[in-house]
Amino acid sequence: MGELLSETESLCPVCLKKIPARKVEDNGKVYLEKTCPEHGESKVLIWRQDARHYLDWTMGSEKGSGPLHSFTTVDKDCPYDCGLCPEHWTRACTMVLEVTLRCDLRCPVCFASADENRQYEPDIEAIRGMYEAVMEGVGACTIQLSGGEPTVRHDLPQIIALGREVGFSHILINTNGVRIAREPDYLRRIKDAGANAIYLQFDGVTDDVYRYTRGRNLFNIKRQALANCALEKIGVILVPTIVPSVNDHQLGDIIQFAKSWIPTVKGVHFQPISYLGRYPHPPGDEDRITIPDVIRALECQTDGELKWQDFLPRHAQDSHCSFSSFFILTRKGKLQAMSNLARGRVTGWGSYTEPPPEESSRRFMSRHWRLNESCCQSRDAGDFYSRLLNYYLTITCMPFQDVWSMDIDRLRGCCGHVVTPGRQIIPFCAYYLTNSSGQRLYPVP
Repeated sequence: MGELLSETESLCPVCLKKIPARKVEDNGKVYLEKTCPEHGESKVLIWRQDARHYLDWTMGSEKGSGPLHSFTTVDKDCPYDCGLCPEHWTRACTMVLEVTLRCDLRCPVCFASADENRQYEPDIEAIRGMYEAVMEGVGACTIQLSGGEPTVRHDLPQIIALGREVGFSHILINTNGVRIAREPDYLRRIKDAGANAIYLQFDGVTDDVYRYTRGRNLFNIKRQALANCALEKIGVILVPTIVPSVNDHQLGDIIQFAKSWIPTVKGVHFQPISYLGRYPHPPGDEDRITIPDVIRALECQTDGELKWQDFLPRHAQDSHCSFSSFFILTRKGKLQAMSNLARGRVTGWGSYTEPPPEESSRRFMSRHWRLNESCCQSRDAGDFYSRLLNYYLTITCMPFQDVWSMDIDRLRGCCGHVVTPGRQIIPFCAYYLTNSSGQRLYPVP
């Protein structure tokens, strides 16, 4: 039995009942252990580093602000009463609004289990209600229009404009890039309607990666989507899903690729694979990529251009959810860190008084995940201040929880939420959660 670090609650991977859980150190790594009286024991790797590092990562973390308005009451307790309920610790920094369940791909790796055969789509009035629920429940956070694949909707520009009308000033489009690569006029209409950036699925720099994760060659399509975004002057965040032994050796290559597309590319947001949707089988240690794994890979695969101390924990509880960092691209073509563990959190950069954690994250995304259209056109132009405003790259990471790794305390502090057509606001990791048979905790329409 490993050394006990703390106790929490989790879910049984089979029946989804809430059960006690323990975080323990075993052989220099941190695991979540739990036992269901009916379905037995479970032990999953959650941190491939020792206990001291795991505990140090939480230094300075704090609870956020609860919801402005709760749409549900506490009855069965977390995670069964999401709405948000009055006991949730943190308002949303990001809100996912699914505008369709349809998709023009059928990716083998898909937490939403989206495909072309699922036809449900909220109409424009239902979407208005979803926007209004977000504004009432948590205020004006970053909106991610998602799916499915949101660009299969011809009225997506109208949906974006509606979000602006309701009062949201930072709207991202979560997309595989297929349509915006093929139809630059459609991309132009998205931008003109008020979209601030494209949140582009981008798993690697070779087609063997895409054949595994997306079922087809897509690298040239991704490059064309980026080229169109550069022409239309809309920023892009590259979003790689990291899968062990598939693309975890390409993290450094993805960063180098992103550098070559600055200032259009504003950030890289790594998402280590979670076993949701079409991945309901029990994962082993070798199937897990944890935050320390990502940071080590970035340092090693960039030959030290990126360093461990450049990456900062999320300041809200639970800080094991994510890391953030901020770099400027120097005239010599190197990334220079403006974030440092010794200096404090990146999300508070430029602020003399620290806001609540979720507001700090909102400001970070709103400030940096968009393109300044007046930015310098030449990489050699501009002084340090101009480069700070335009020629930068954010590098962030968020490993979502699944039924094996679910930590209820971490879920209570979640600031990445999904709004439903029924006006519920549900933490991302609860909304997409499936048991070992693929049954969802929160069924979709």
